[in-house]
Amino acid sequence: MNSKLIRLRRSLFGLTSFLLHHLGLIIVAVLVFVLTFVGLKAKDVVRQAGLGQVNLFTFLKSPQSVLESTNGRTNFLVLGVRGEGSDSPDLTDTMIIASYSYANKNLTLVSIPRDLWVSSLKTKINSVYHYGNFREPNGGGIKLAQSAILETLGLPIHHTAVIDFSLFRDAIDLVDGVDINVATGFTDNQFPIEGRENSLPITSRYETLTFAAGANHMDGTTALKFVRSRRAEGDEGTDIARDRRQQQVVAALKQKLLAPGFIVNRNKLVTFYKISRDHLDTNIDEKVYPSLVRLAFDSYRQSIKKIVLSYTPDENGVAILENPPATSTYLNQWVLIAKDNNWPALQQYLTNKLENK
Repeated sequence: MNSKLIRLRRSLFGLTSFLLHHLGLIIVAVLVFVLTFVGLKAKDVVRQAGLGQVNLFTFLKSPQSVLESTNGRTNFLVLGVRGEGSDSPDLTDTMIIASYSYANKNLTLVSIPRDLWVSSLKTKINSVYHYGNFREPNGGGIKLAQSAILETLGLPIHHTAVIDFSLFRDAIDLVDGVDINVATGFTDNQFPIEGRENSLPITSRYETLTFAAGANHMDGTTALKFVRSRRAEGDEGTDIARDRRQQQVVAALKQKLLAPGFIVNRNKLVTFYKISRDHLDTNIDEKVYPSLVRLAFDSYRQSIKKIVLSYTPDENGVAILENPPATSTYLNQWVLIAKDNNWPALQQYLTNKLENK
């Protein structure tokens, strides 16, 4: 056999043996290179966004080892307030618990009715954040809201984020809108126009909204009106329907924010962080932000589960809430309480729902 051919075969055999014996090391080297590159890009994003205390290697840790949790779940409370310029900027029109299961790697959204009664505070739950801030301007609103959720629903809240509606609107515009399948079309003839709360005649305070059934592409302003509408005729005028619409839009926005085209766009990431920072009140430490990103990636392919607490029967015919007579006990207001005033039963119902999701 030709000596050159023999030497070539020996060289190829030696190279193959080296690759096989050192394959693990090579993979690790490539991985380190990729992570270093990604880390450098991420640091660039962090620097541009003005975020100073983030340790990017936290991303490599299990989120459960970094974030607070109870019984294998981390519960986030998301409150949507009207924001400056409205007649009641601290009222939480939107209240959602996002409960993440580490075992199933999925996220469940629980919509909280704004009229839920908090016995210890003698008020509806949508006023709790406002009263907390009045008592203690720096962080009191979040503390009291978390306490109210534990009292009524029995869920410990580990992290809370309060956003005003301009963040919601601007984030949707940043991802070029969201696609929403409107299950039931509706018209709302009394949607309040911002800044015209005291205008005369009274009819000038409102505009008419119409959403057709089927596929709808919505920009931020339109999506915000879609989730806030409360005066439509029929079932779509109820808070329960509004809760479902809120969950639908939140899920659509999440998909857009986690899409590859957004994740790799450094400018949009920086812009999103700045939007969030300017319109966010939270008790989430910046140091755990990489763990939140990791948690989002871990749940990306899982569908978002949804729970709506209602005074109308669910799919099993169970109505877990009720509207009691507007007596002095409830300050003569229209409120919602646990069915038969049995709050432990409400809490067990929610626990069972979460465990079965």
